[in-house]
Amino acid sequence: MSDTYDVVVVGAGHNGLVCAAYLGQAGYRVAVVERRDFVGGACITEEVFPGHRFSTASLVTTLFRKEIIEDLKLAKHGLRVLERDPSVTALLPDGRYLTFSSDPAKMRAEIGKFSQHDADAYFEYGAAMRRIARFAEPYVAGGSRRPLFEDIPALKATLQTAAGLDDKDLRLLVGTLFGSAREVLDEWFESEPLKVTLATDGTVGVDGGPSMPGTAYLMLYHQMGTTEDARPSWGQVKCGMGSITRALSAACEEFGVDIFTGRGVKRILLGHCPRAVACRGVELEDGTHIAARAVVSAADPSTTFEKMVDSDVVPASYRAALAGRPHVGVAGKVHLALDHLPEVRGFDGFGEHFRGTLQILPDMDHLDRAHAEARAGIPPAQPHVECSVPSILDPDLAPPGKHIMSMYLQYLPYQPAGTTWDEIRESYLDSLLAYIEPYLPGLTEAVTHRKLFTPWDIEREIGLPGGNLYHGAMSPLDLFAGRPVAGYADYHTPVAGFFLCASGTRPGGGVFGIPGRNASETVRRYFMERRNGR
Repeated sequence: MSDTYDVVVVGAGHNGLVCAAYLGQAGYRVAVVERRDFVGGACITEEVFPGHRFSTASLVTTLFRKEIIEDLKLAKHGLRVLERDPSVTALLPDGRYLTFSSDPAKMRAEIGKFSQHDADAYFEYGAAMRRIARFAEPYVAGGSRRPLFEDIPALKATLQTAAGLDDKDLRLLVGTLFGSAREVLDEWFESEPLKVTLATDGTVGVDGGPSMPGTAYLMLYHQMGTTEDARPSWGQVKCGMGSITRALSAACEEFGVDIFTGRGVKRILLGHCPRAVACRGVELEDGTHIAARAVVSAADPSTTFEKMVDSDVVPASYRAALAGRPHVGVAGKVHLALDHLPEVRGFDGFGEHFRGTLQILPDMDHLDRAHAEARAGIPPAQPHVECSVPSILDPDLAPPGKHIMSMYLQYLPYQPAGTTWDEIRESYLDSLLAYIEPYLPGLTEAVTHRKLFTPWDIEREIGLPGGNLYHGAMSPLDLFAGRPVAGYADYHTPVAGFFLCASGTRPGGGVFGIPGRNASETVRRYFMERRNGR
């Protein structure tokens, strides 16, 4: 291990590796230290059962940026995204279904089964969402701009530009920034199956039902990934989501970055410069000191300052703001090893509907009720369920003739009232499979191994506080200039030379990579300003 680095990155999740790779590519000497014995954070592939490999936490991708893939040459290192078409089939309680396809004619026919008005409006809505996503993206994701609502002159210019949008686009922009998914979708559509399927892109991982203000923003946020006509296209990564972080790790090594796993950070080393406390490196849990001119934490911001930074060097207001950030996790996962495929109600045989996600989606009222139950500590007997079978597109994930199925569940309480997840884990899995069985006949008897991954498990095993997939809430108060703390949305912290790049920073969570890329630009500007004597 080198005595001195330009930068030490704490945490080898996807954002930490993106930040390290860009800095290494720019010629800086960089080390990444990771407490676990492998890289990846929540973006990993694991052999959960013998011969069966799963994307354990993050299941699919839509946000990971093409420019990052190109800049860091990740395809050369094995990264490949498999197209899922059809992408989603919503299975309804009355036996009908709605399938989302990239073929406009098929899509129009599918929606037309429920509403001809919606079949026409769907494409208009999709074009409008793409327009406002392009408008908002520089302010949401850009590294060089100051965040929206912090720079007043820039905000005025933004509002003047927004005033040039036509009335419907302007209403959609305001609605998606501050409204609920239900409000936005009710303005466009009349059929519940279409609305509830689109609404899930706004509620995924969020402690809120589709009627809660702020959920519309996440629909816009996910539009910043590659899109179908009116919704994000969630892609499957070849060999699982861990291929993203494996490719990033290989890029880091190509650019001379040193990666040390099994080396947890105990604290950030601090010193004094003429005007402030400054970062000097890190101390590892084994007592090793690594000196650096700058340190970037890819860990959750609250965890970073609670466990790694002495409290007396950070303004009380900053620490209080981090401590007050909501970290309620509501998403769970179930991983199943299957001896054979189940049937799908409404379909004959084992066709292309297995290529994407099979969602069990009654209606938006159902989602609101499930959210209310979870808020009360009650594991919903009928949660929102999304089932995918990655081994259809990627047979190497399972033994020959076998399959894996991953389920995304929402909403689950962090801890159930009056009991623990360990006490009810198996009985809840039994009831869950019984709920799903009418939609996927034969599933229960096809299962050879199973594992439930609750918000509590996500915190315990991966280290995300509260099991929150986004490193904190994604409500309007927790975005833009307020992420993670007002006045510090540019990846700086109150400690000179100490930066953040996790999903808890701007623009937000998901396998995005933008926080890591933007933070690397901030660190480079910091070094340039120091060279120039500023």
